[in-house]
Amino acid sequence: MLRAQKTEIVDKLKQKLEKSKSLFITDFTGLNVAQISGLRKDFKKNGDEYVVVKNTLLKLAVKEVGLDRLLNYLEGPTGVAFGYDDPVTTAKILYDCNKKIDKPKTKAFWIEESLFEGEKLESLAKLPSRQGLLSQIASSINSPITNLVGTLDSILRDFVGTLEAIIKAKSG
Repeated sequence: MLRAQKTEIVDKLKQKLEKSKSLFITDFTGLNVAQISGLRKDFKKNGDEYVVVKNTLLKLAVKEVGLDRLLNYLEGPTGVAFGYDDPVTTAKILYDCNKKIDKPKTKAFWIEESLFEGEKLESLAKLPSRQGLLSQIASSINSPITNLVGTLDSILRDFVGTLEAIIKAKSG
């Protein structure tokens, strides 16, 4: 590979690192081309990206971006999942794939300035997604209002029922 090509790849990796909100470093040993392609499709549906990279090039990009704590995990066959939106959804994709075929093994992941060991992936994957959390919050906020409306409605219904009974009693 020519030096210009390597420089271009490092620049693209730097852009991806700077753009991503989460980063999952995996060992893709044992995955065949079809499985890697399937994993890439799953990530693409989510707006994320899975890339198989040379450690030497990724190390250069990681150093330039200031993520030096990741360097220890860049050994052996390395695939990187760049999460551009919700890290929980990205983790779920990796976790589900790992449950099905026991691969790829997550070495470590980086979320908002925090580094986690790969064993923590399951804990992250089992959290509700951002959208799920927002739905739970909205229903929690909406619940007291719904109860108030129901209570006021029943009071009004009882009042109207009482008025109708009084009118019936006086007319009959």
